[in-house]
Amino acid sequence: MKKILTLVLALCLVILAGCGGGSQNSQPTQETSQEETNSYKITLIVKNLVNPMWLAVKEGAEAAAKEYGVELTVLAPLKADNNEEQIRQVEDAITKQADAIVLIPADSQGIIPAVEKANQAGIPVINVNTKVGGGVTETFVAVENYDAASKVAEAVAEKLGQKGKVIILEGKAGAQSAIDLKQGAVDTFAKYEGIEIVASQTANWNRAEAMQVTQNLLQAHPDVNAIFASNDEMAMGAVEAVDQAGLTGKIIIAGLDANQDALEAIKEGKMTLTCDKRGFEQGYVGVEAAVKVLNNEPVDDRIVIDTTIVDESNVDEFLK
Repeated sequence: MKKILTLVLALCLVILAGCGGGSQNSQPTQETSQEETNSYKITLIVKNLVNPMWLAVKEGAEAAAKEYGVELTVLAPLKADNNEEQIRQVEDAITKQADAIVLIPADSQGIIPAVEKANQAGIPVINVNTKVGGGVTETFVAVENYDAASKVAEAVAEKLGQKGKVIILEGKAGAQSAIDLKQGAVDTFAKYEGIEIVASQTANWNRAEAMQVTQNLLQAHPDVNAIFASNDEMAMGAVEAVDQAGLTGKIIIAGLDANQDALEAIKEGKMTLTCDKRGFEQGYVGVEAAVKVLNNEPVDDRIVIDTTIVDESNVDEFLK
């Protein structure tokens, strides 16, 4: 009987050893599979991480990175919209051998040398939101800023009854997006004989600066009827200036981006309208395009993101 028990135990030990060996052999197979699935390193460089628009772009990029299983590094200048810092960040991404760079330049022309360095290093550059002025980029992912501004200006003209005095708050000088947004507004307002642009001045995409600029312009043009701001941060600065002047509800204020503060201001009747430029989608599609390029999949030279006008009639659909 003891001999039989001994044989049975020995047999069990052999079986267990075999099972254990199978478990050890399966681990290298899993590691090989992970190596075969190339986890790309993608660097996203935005203008700043203060403006809600760029935070939305960041969130969209992170969602795409998670979806496609890539490693995403997000960088932004400590000093908002600083071209020199962005250049150093592109150079840092090159040094760290990023597989691709998704870039929103603060200065369309100033960033060109950095883009050319990425080209020389063989790192594909995906341009998002603000057009790079030179070098080679794989695609440009953005709304048509000229068309978006034109759409907002048309909405303003309609609410003005096609007559009135308008102030334009411009974005940062040198940024192609700022140029296109201003031109879209100027060309659209020019179609209406009863509409006059009485002032057009930069506020550098900044809320506090826009408040100061608007206060000064309201003193120079107390009979103004509408303010066209090239982004919602500047529109919110205008909202504060108009409110302090006791003119809330008497001046139409329009912006672009559909950030949360602007949507709430529209709901409260302090701001008139904005344009949803879908920052989340811009960030998502930017990373998605980078992955496609790295996988040698075809990507269009221009990927257009649609826009939507948001006013009191539909603001509830956009409020979080």
